[in-house]
Amino acid sequence: MRARAFKALLLAAMLAVQAAAQVTVEDEIVTGEVVLFDVKDDNQRSLVAAMGLSLALPGMGHYYVDKPKSALIYLSADLASLFGAIVFYGLSDNREKSARSFAAAAAGIGKAHPGEAYWRHVGAYMDAAEYNESVELSREDADALYQDPENWWRWADESQRNEYNNLRQKARNFKVASSFFVGALVVNRILSTVDLRVFGKKSLSSGVRFEASVAPDISGAGLTFRTDF
Repeated sequence: MRARAFKALLLAAMLAVQAAAQVTVEDEIVTGEVVLFDVKDDNQRSLVAAMGLSLALPGMGHYYVDKPKSALIYLSADLASLFGAIVFYGLSDNREKSARSFAAAAAGIGKAHPGEAYWRHVGAYMDAAEYNESVELSREDADALYQDPENWWRWADESQRNEYNNLRQKARNFKVASSFFVGALVVNRILSTVDLRVFGKKSLSSGVRFEASVAPDISGAGLTFRTDF
């Protein structure tokens, strides 16, 4: 008897659960909005982190937001610019050293005066006496004179002086090229950061949230997914 009663009770419970499962609420009224999950702030923080990474090394920010193709492009451009800046700076320095060595040997410079101005004067005048005379005629400061014999120079002919100036001009050209690549490094960082900002407005900064809706008689409830584009 007890077993039959238990079975009857179990059957009644199963029928009640099945009936409840088949109940539908046709007119559902949303009584309020409850934000259960909002990732907008997290995405904003992600965007800031990505932009910071791009300023440090272009491409890393794009890799951070799962854009590997863009990351490869920006990173490749940065490495190429860095390589160009280093190579051309090295060429510039090498040409400048060659020019000064040539001047020391051809113009008889015992001990070069420190400073870029001295090497410009070496290329502008045939000898130190001509330079000193020019300074005296212009009534410039006497400190501008080269009085130490070790700083004097004298070109044997115009062709040697021209060769020296040509070497220095090549050094300047390489230095300009190096500066161009340094500028490219800066521009690449700006472009990658702006690109992330535009991407962030489209996706990273969009809000994602879940909203709960409850019927007035508490006979039904729902969960709605919403996002902003």
